[in-house]
Amino acid sequence: MKILVVEDNTELNHTLKEILELNGFLVDTVFDGEQALEYLNLYDYDLVILDIMLPKIDGFKVCQLMREKGDYTPVLMLTAKDATSDKVKGLDIGADDYLVKPFDIEELLARVRALIRRVSTEKSNIVQIGDITVDLEKREVYKDGKSLIITPKLFCILEQLIRNRGKVVTYESLMNKCWDITDYPSRETVRANIKLLRKILQSKDIIHNVSGVGYKIE
Repeated sequence: MKILVVEDNTELNHTLKEILELNGFLVDTVFDGEQALEYLNLYDYDLVILDIMLPKIDGFKVCQLMREKGDYTPVLMLTAKDATSDKVKGLDIGADDYLVKPFDIEELLARVRALIRRVSTEKSNIVQIGDITVDLEKREVYKDGKSLIITPKLFCILEQLIRNRGKVVTYESLMNKCWDITDYPSRETVRANIKLLRKILQSKDIIHNVSGVGYKIE
């Protein structure tokens, strides 16, 4: 799962990135509303954590512009203001949830997980593929009931393939979803990770190559 953090406070921005990454998320960070819109035009995210008081373009306007262009990525708005009018305005323009600073980290993580679950395209978080069982919520993988050790990066790749079963997931889509902007990979890097994922799953038949395009799970 990939999150965009939009927060102009440098210390809080870096803290959010660190905490989210420790909890298995991939995170891009920007510091103003203009940058946020640029990133949202270029990359796909599962959630946006959006401060209201931002330079250049405020969080209200960023959220409004997202919704106007048909981008319904979940938005969790952050603000130092505790005014009901701000909450109402944020929700009215399309924000999904609202958190007042300072906030408890565990509450933030709970809200992040809840928003991502809410928009999940999977009716069930437990997916069975042959002898492989994947728990998308707990981020766990089993083969014949035995737990497999899998890194967040490899789980992200597997998750993207599962959520798009029967469809081709392109190299570019995997790059956008499973690597952050500061560590953008080559296709060879993606292929190497797919090879490692197949080795961990102990199966070459689950993930299929689509020559020159990407991969898919039938």
